[in-house]
Amino acid sequence: MEAIEKIVEQLNQQAEQDQRQLKDKEMARIDQEFQAELTEIQAEHTIRLEKSIKNLEKNYKQAKNRQQVAQKQMILNQKQAILERVFSETVTQMESWSEKEQLTFAHAALEKLSLQDELVFIPGEKSQSIFTKEWLEEQNGTLSYRLVMGDTAISKQAGFILDKDGVQYNFLYQSLVGEIQERESFQFAQALFA
Repeated sequence: MEAIEKIVEQLNQQAEQDQRQLKDKEMARIDQEFQAELTEIQAEHTIRLEKSIKNLEKNYKQAKNRQQVAQKQMILNQKQAILERVFSETVTQMESWSEKEQLTFAHAALEKLSLQDELVFIPGEKSQSIFTKEWLEEQNGTLSYRLVMGDTAISKQAGFILDKDGVQYNFLYQSLVGEIQERESFQFAQALFA
């Protein structure tokens, strides 16, 4: 019987040893899987974190660019408003010229034109009292063409228009300044805001 007990005891010891080895092996496998999953989770977390950081940086750059564009646009609008005011004030100043200054300007403009035949002189409403028929007759004595006074004045304008069969030569102050504004505003802006 003792031999049987020894065999049973050896079998029990062998079973305990096999169970311990199996348990250690299973624990090692579980630990290895856990470490692998933990590494994968950390890698995914790092990737998500980097992606979030890149998105934040991208959003920041876009917001900064939008802000810079908005600021540049605001400055440009302010500069444009200043230029508009300068041109508007120029028209107002021209409209405020004395009678002598307006007549001198008109005479110089008329002398520069190399026209022929008869043209209709149409004054602006604001200059109508300055450009008289008598003054027109004086001009006709020095010009190579003839001027006749138009029947109507141009509403809310200063200066004049010459009309020859529908072809018009515009000397309204607002139009003259507007032409200069269109043609030269870029150069004015550079000179004023450089």
